[in-house]
Amino acid sequence: MFPLTAMIPRTSKPVHEQLECSDGTEWVSCKRIRGDDFGCIWHFHPELEITLVLSGGSCRRVGDKIENLHEGDLTFLGSNLPHDYRNDRIPGTRFRPVDALNIQFHPDFMGKRWSAQGDTAPLQRLFHQAADGFRILGPTRDRIEKSMLGMVGVSSLRRMILLLEILEDLSSSPDLETISSYGFTPEVVHSDGETMSTICNFIQDHIGSPIYLSDIARHLRMSEITFSRYFRSRTGKTFPTYLNEIRISRVCRLLAETDKPVGEIAWDCGFDSIANFQRQFKRIQGCTPKSYRARVAGLHSSAAGPVGTVLLNP
Repeated sequence: MFPLTAMIPRTSKPVHEQLECSDGTEWVSCKRIRGDDFGCIWHFHPELEITLVLSGGSCRRVGDKIENLHEGDLTFLGSNLPHDYRNDRIPGTRFRPVDALNIQFHPDFMGKRWSAQGDTAPLQRLFHQAADGFRILGPTRDRIEKSMLGMVGVSSLRRMILLLEILEDLSSSPDLETISSYGFTPEVVHSDGETMSTICNFIQDHIGSPIYLSDIARHLRMSEITFSRYFRSRTGKTFPTYLNEIRISRVCRLLAETDKPVGEIAWDCGFDSIANFQRQFKRIQGCTPKSYRARVAGLHSSAAGPVGTVLLNP
């Protein structure tokens, strides 16, 4: 998921990615990612992966869900589930470089004969549950973080032992919460000329102004109908819905990290109607902007529980 390369174009269809643990050189891959971004693209691969965000990051996209990233964010993603992690620069907030850990392994990393044994049934159920991706919360999150930190720089055998301990812990944990909608099945291809980076960059460049479907369709040299069908088949949602989620994600960041008035934040993020803004915020976040800001302030001032154990995005 996280090749340590320079900026890579983001494709609008998720791109198939070849990982180190796919070519037989690694049973379990563990990488520390540090830099301005995660270095990944909107992509998928047959390997499962566990990602721990220690710091940085603006949002992640898993299947049909877009959510803000917070320190301590820990996710488990199943085979061929499209995903992307971003670290966009948001005016008015402090830019935070990325520091993350990523583990990747094939579902048959111990061999198909081993995977077929009855003793591995709990793991097979866990891998099936990961098909929609899940967050790891509470005390389980803290234990998994400790184990993942212990995987950095150790032998491949030690990494495999630690991975088995992590999987055993997760297979009986109550602290798992599904991310993507059940049955989300976008079109996935091994390559695609059209790039999601064009869409994402267009949104970021014009986030403070009204953005119409006709604008992005014209930018991509598509008809509005073609673009609408194309976008929905790849993301599972309409472009206006996606755009509102991106805007609200940025609003949440500004509510949490600045003292700007709610109305000013809404305007800066491209909402020209307070009524529409309030409606979209409540639909996506389940509360009002003022309630969200108060909840964030309460979390920051509370000493109860480590960072990352409470979700700001219900």
